[in-house]
Amino acid sequence: MKYTLINPSDPYTLEADDLSVAALVCCLLGDGKYALADAEGKTIVPTFIFSDPDDWFRQEFGTTVGETMHTADPRALVACFESVTLQRAEPSSLNNIGERATMYATLIRGSLGTQNDTPESII
Repeated sequence: MKYTLINPSDPYTLEADDLSVAALVCCLLGDGKYALADAEGKTIVPTFIFSDPDDWFRQEFGTTVGETMHTADPRALVACFESVTLQRAEPSSLNNIGERATMYATLIRGSLGTQNDTPESII
């Protein structure tokens, strides 16, 4: 499914088959300051500026953010990070979300096949 990353700088989208993966990517990219909207524009992952993301993750997925990182399929996370796409020609902000997404994808992909191949072990 395609989602819109709600952030104060540039318009980005990302794709994931699993909402928990999309929510985790959203939280990691924005340190809890970004939200996620579905194709109809409805906010499905809130910002966590004044709240604990673990509370929301427990309610939605039955796990904390850390537990979700530990159990998430690293390949699904890589695919989601790699799907982060700027919806214009160039970023207008120094806050280059796409570059950060690429960095996370590279880190996770580099950890695959090692003993510690969980996203939590490298982030």
